[in-house]
Amino acid sequence: MKPLLIQGGHIIDPSQGINEIGSLLITEGKISWLGKGEIASPQPDCDILHAQGLIVCPGFVDLHCHLRQPGFEDKETIATGSQAAARGGFTTICCMPNTSPPLDSRATVDYVKSTAASEGVVRILPIGCISKGRKGEELAPMSELASAGVIAYSDDGKPVLNSNLMRQALDYSRVLGLPIIDHSEDTLLTEGGLMNEGIIST
Repeated sequence: MKPLLIQGGHIIDPSQGINEIGSLLITEGKISWLGKGEIASPQPDCDILHAQGLIVCPGFVDLHCHLRQPGFEDKETIATGSQAAARGGFTTICCMPNTSPPLDSRATVDYVKSTAASEGVVRILPIGCISKGRKGEELAPMSELASAGVIAYSDDGKPVLNSNLMRQALDYSRVLGLPIIDHSEDTLLTEGGLMNEGIIST
């Protein structure tokens, strides 16, 4: 594979304190050279991508996406969702467990990971359920899900209304070193609500 010279783009990398017009050379998948200014002398035998007016930056990460596979492929698949992510500059996406069946077992997580490896075009990280079936009644096997490779827990779109269950989930998540992504809502208060209570809504 030839080296790629990305020439004259607006390079932004907050981790390195870079925010300037410049060029960079990619050799064997890694940045091998970075220079200031719109013009850079290309190496012999390299491809050139003219990036004037474009932003060159590290890939974005989406912490909350709905790939919906398995079970709701009519809405989105791992292939189509990851292709859309790549076109938008996202190189890592974290998929929520609102699938059918939900991501509450090793088998389902393994399915998502293997499908992501064969059909995905970006890095896909699964988020496991807090509760079995996302029903908020019984904890999902959080340790099993962690060993299967989930990077967090959520009952995406559904709150865990049982405070004791949430306390247990938080305790386990701390031990396992993985965060909880909570859908923070009390459906007993919001049921049928369309706007905030106040003088205008009355």
